[in-house]
Amino acid sequence: MKKIQYHNIFTPQGMLGEVSKKPNLDFLMNIFNIPRIYGVSGFGNWNVGQHTVATAFLALYWSKFNAYKSENRDRLVTLALLHDTHEAVVGDILPYFKTPEVREAVKEIQDDINGAFDVEEDPALAVELKLIDMISFLYEIGQSTPSGLNPVKQKLLRSIYDKQKEVIMDFVVEKKMDKKKVQKFLEQMDL
Repeated sequence: MKKIQYHNIFTPQGMLGEVSKKPNLDFLMNIFNIPRIYGVSGFGNWNVGQHTVATAFLALYWSKFNAYKSENRDRLVTLALLHDTHEAVVGDILPYFKTPEVREAVKEIQDDINGAFDVEEDPALAVELKLIDMISFLYEIGQSTPSGLNPVKQKLLRSIYDKQKEVIMDFVVEKKMDKKKVQKFLEQMDL
């Protein structure tokens, strides 16, 4: 596998290999300038920053729903806030286009950013973080409106929403999570 040489890419804050290790606020806030790939496809107008904030808020709701202690809650919210910070420079990439080389480079950038804040990924919370990330996307879809009143586009948007719910439930089953509990959480969140 050929390694992607991303370190010498220019960013407005400097060379990526350096700024990813010491990201300044401008670098991190750039997530609000990066459109979500879902929006690029013609639905919605969300950016990565909005998705990130929604994911962090959902982490708070999930933590309260599960009566987590403050340490677990704070850890989950921190991970949610940082989970897509690499997209400040690489953009939002459809999973289908992430080759093994791209995944490795993205992980290195994300690890650099996490390391700058002394934040390590938490395997114990990884599944829940992914679930919350997927629920955040469901919320985003629910906030979308197709352009115009075309009933075909309305129907398509509904089918995308239903499909994302199905994807979430498939994930829950695959990860052996409590399906009824997740369904109850979705209901509580009006999703």
